[in-house]
Amino acid sequence: MRTKHLIPNHAAGLTYAGAYSAREDYDYGGGGGAGGGDPFEGFPDAVLGLIVSKLPFRSAVAASAISRRWRGAVAAAPALDLDFAAAFPAAPRRRAAFAAAAAAALGRSPHHPLRRLRLALEGLFDQAFAASAADHLASWLAAAAARGVERLELHLPRSRLAVLPLSLFACTSLTSLTLRFDHYALPLPSLSPLTRLSRLHLASISLTGDDDFFEDLFSHCTELRYLILEQCGIGALRLTGPSRLGLLAITDCSWTQKSSVAVSEMPELRTLHYSGAMATRHIIDGDISLDEVLLAIEDPQAKHREASLRELLTLVGNARSILLSPWCIEQFARPEEWSKVRLDKVRRLACIIERREEGALSIAPLLSDCPNVEELSVSVVPSQCKRRRCSDDGECHGVLGGKRVMMKHLKGVRMEYIDESKSGFELVKLLLKNAPTLEMMTIVPSMDGLEQAKFRRRVLQLRKTSRNASIRFCTTG
Repeated sequence: MRTKHLIPNHAAGLTYAGAYSAREDYDYGGGGGAGGGDPFEGFPDAVLGLIVSKLPFRSAVAASAISRRWRGAVAAAPALDLDFAAAFPAAPRRRAAFAAAAAAALGRSPHHPLRRLRLALEGLFDQAFAASAADHLASWLAAAAARGVERLELHLPRSRLAVLPLSLFACTSLTSLTLRFDHYALPLPSLSPLTRLSRLHLASISLTGDDDFFEDLFSHCTELRYLILEQCGIGALRLTGPSRLGLLAITDCSWTQKSSVAVSEMPELRTLHYSGAMATRHIIDGDISLDEVLLAIEDPQAKHREASLRELLTLVGNARSILLSPWCIEQFARPEEWSKVRLDKVRRLACIIERREEGALSIAPLLSDCPNVEELSVSVVPSQCKRRRCSDDGECHGVLGGKRVMMKHLKGVRMEYIDESKSGFELVKLLLKNAPTLEMMTIVPSMDGLEQAKFRRRVLQLRKTSRNASIRFCTTG
């Protein structure tokens, strides 16, 4: 069997290959130097395991048929990706074969450490095999715990038998845990035994129960640095320290009618990613200084509460790098006094705007509140909505008036899919006129051919305040 395509170009493997090929007295398989043996016979198990860990699970199992020396290579792999849907077609005998191969890969070599394990079991919990699949899952996690697994990613399909086994909590060496469930109806149990957790990613999990899951989590998992909540159902998110949490990501989560986000005593929190729906209330206590913020909240259907939005905008105002969605840009441009947040610390600003009349110029009031911004990125997305951004009371915000915008520290600008409309061209003109230290402006036009050439000619004719400013046009983003 040809094995060249199975062996990645890894430094460790090449080192051993070079060492053994340089030995004149090395006998391949006892053939007296005839060259008819297995050239990998003298490789340590760790090297063979490292090779097969780079392969999909199906190819890694197939590698065991190369020779007798390769039979135990999968069991020595430091990383395993057990994806049933990708490894075998959905057939009963293939489920049994997958279970046998997974058991052999996890349980035969307990003395080999396991760094990373991914279990994606979509299609395995089906009909008569569901009960057996639950037993296999419990035994696999027990074997992973015995091998000291450090990073675990578990994907469970929708099934009444697809539940978290108790053997998961025996994996006390875990530093990273990802749980992705499909309509998991049971409440999530406490993760208090996993005291070494540094990264926790919960996806498609209901967290609307009465028990305070997060209070228990932070009281026991004191080393937690990264918390990611993706498409979860949440009632109350109370993050109370003291804690070492550095990143909080809330992505496309659904909230109950009376939901809240409370953050207190998180002195090391530096990164906040908040996208999708917004909670009803936001309560921020303590001194929190953010470095990076992604605020891509959608326009809520219900009337948002000004007190909650005030707390959220005040928290964002401390950041050094901000990415804002169109609705969030509108909130910063509202005329109310409470919404006027000073963004003196912002150095990198990224804005996503909608293509509509005066859409590009909607960021001008935001720029006036960011006097120290050094890098600016503007990306335009198509929109079929009304042509002009307006608030619920019919007043239009976000249009530059008589207020002067001066960006003394702006050095780099990137504008993607800007067109020749009045708002797009006026924004380019505004930046070139009010950025005395500008060094590079990169423009990705949304037009082709003659229209793009016409837009380029108009831009190059604009007056530039900075003598060192260069304008570069790209065809793709």
